[in-house]
Amino acid sequence: MAVTLAAAATAVASEPIVISCGACQESPSDPFLQYNYEATQRFNTAHERRYHVQVRQNQYANSGGPERLQYYQRLAVADDLPDVFLLNASEIKELRQTGKLRDLTQDLATDISWRDSFAKDVFSALSDDNGRIWAIPQQRDAIGIYYNRDMLASAGYSDFPETWEDFEAAAEKLKAAGHIAIALDGAWSTLLMWSNLIGTHPEANGFLQEGIRYADDYPLNPAVVTATETLKRWHNAGYVNADAFSGDFQNAAAAYLSGEAAMVANGPWMVNTQLRTNAAIEGLYERTGYAPSPGWEPGARGAIVVTGAGWSSGHTANDETAEAVLAFLKFLSSPEEQLEQARLTGARPAVKIEPEAIVASNLEPLGSTLAEQADSLAFTYPHWRVHAPGLFLEAWRNLWPAYVRGELNSETFLQRLANDAGAKPRG
Repeated sequence: MAVTLAAAATAVASEPIVISCGACQESPSDPFLQYNYEATQRFNTAHERRYHVQVRQNQYANSGGPERLQYYQRLAVADDLPDVFLLNASEIKELRQTGKLRDLTQDLATDISWRDSFAKDVFSALSDDNGRIWAIPQQRDAIGIYYNRDMLASAGYSDFPETWEDFEAAAEKLKAAGHIAIALDGAWSTLLMWSNLIGTHPEANGFLQEGIRYADDYPLNPAVVTATETLKRWHNAGYVNADAFSGDFQNAAAAYLSGEAAMVANGPWMVNTQLRTNAAIEGLYERTGYAPSPGWEPGARGAIVVTGAGWSSGHTANDETAEAVLAFLKFLSSPEEQLEQARLTGARPAVKIEPEAIVASNLEPLGSTLAEQADSLAFTYPHWRVHAPGLFLEAWRNLWPAYVRGELNSETFLQRLANDAGAKPRG
């Protein structure tokens, strides 16, 4: 009997700790989800006697839309969040209010080598005002502007414009030749350009880092007013696509991928998800360049550098399940896995990696070149979504078309944008 009991105890002890992942399902059409799935299999193989990540099917796993937040809010109310899942910065702001997200601050403080392995500023988008960290960064991307080299060359530009004045001059020539100069969508790509215009402005005064949370800063900040009026001017001058208010980035992407538009702003993931697929006309990838934003003065170019999303946990207790959660998060943020993710998706690593390893990995060159440039640009800044109030995107989509059509002046538009977005009064 003693031998039998000992054998039974050994069998129980050898059972792995099982955790759930809400963003690790197989997806041949989505390179991010497919990487997550393959990484999960590697983790399970390496830790088969100790930990096991169970894939939890989730139709909103990598959508990033309002449905995903609502889905996780429902799970939080039911106390049924996955042990590990992905959130973007705006979702974290909302979901942390449920009290059902794990505060990872102490976990990182306990493992100094893990905390110090991350690149500069990657936690800023995933933290709250008190410095508490709610997610482990998935990637750190420098977001730039894709451009068709041949189309710009036909307008007399051998290189991407370095100033906004040159950018508009190129747009005018492209329009005259019958091309769409810049593809916009009234949401994601439009707001990337808004961020670029503000972030490179000498009077921005940290608006994208802080002022965007305060209602008074919108109509009073010269950089915000100038950026907003410049975007409006591009629409009224006819530089953009006809469906530039659609609110769907795929419409902006389609204009570029079809060869109709000369430029579109997006992140490095666009290479593998669209430029190198059948959605793009033949040879477009070879004709595409990827550049930082122009600046308001020569030599004052910039780029959005941001952590797009992070791995959060719905397991708040400190027990053996938490041990498995942290082991999985450390695995996903290891240099080896970050490089593998970069190879498969085009996203940049969120951790520090030796230059020799980057070179040896043969990462996609467009994104890699911009990532290297970003460290020496005059300006780097977050995308609006990192620090904006929770209702910003909805407010922008509702108000932007009316503003461009002249139904609102700049002051009214910016004040209503701030109020409808939920920006706070200063003080």
